[in-house]
Amino acid sequence: MKRFDRTVLRRYASAAVILLAVLAWPSAGWSRTARHACDVDTLLDRWVTALRASSPTNPAPVVGTYAVNAVLLPTCENGPLTGGDIKGYFVNFLGYTPSVAINTRAISGDCANGFASGLYTFKLKVNGADKTLYARYTFIFRQDRIAQHHSSLEPKPRPVVLGDGCPAH
Repeated sequence: MKRFDRTVLRRYASAAVILLAVLAWPSAGWSRTARHACDVDTLLDRWVTALRASSPTNPAPVVGTYAVNAVLLPTCENGPLTGGDIKGYFVNFLGYTPSVAINTRAISGDCANGFASGLYTFKLKVNGADKTLYARYTFIFRQDRIAQHHSSLEPKPRPVVLGDGCPAH
């Protein structure tokens, strides 16, 4: 009887080890899902959400989307900006209570090495008046953070432009 118990026990133990190994081993489907759980669309939307959540007294949400050694060529200031200059830019820019809408996007890559380019529209409050800025953008993402961000006003204004460029500061 003892021999039977050991044999059965060994079979259950072997089956349990094999089952655990199979369950723990990532399948091709799981790997694809994990890779695509973070995509460039998500990173671009995260920047938009962070901009909305930021203020001149709390620029941390949007500044936190940039890598430590990021480079920003901003819409409304000469650049390039790096480090603390990026924070300073957003402290000033957020004073205009910006809202942004992504109008077009061209996406490639993934969170480890991704690119997003397109057009966006900013609505600002300048001296109590509404102002609209039409701009183009390029983001380069490295490891889930913005490594480079270039934004510039469109060279040819769209038909319904309020004002004539960035507000003075």
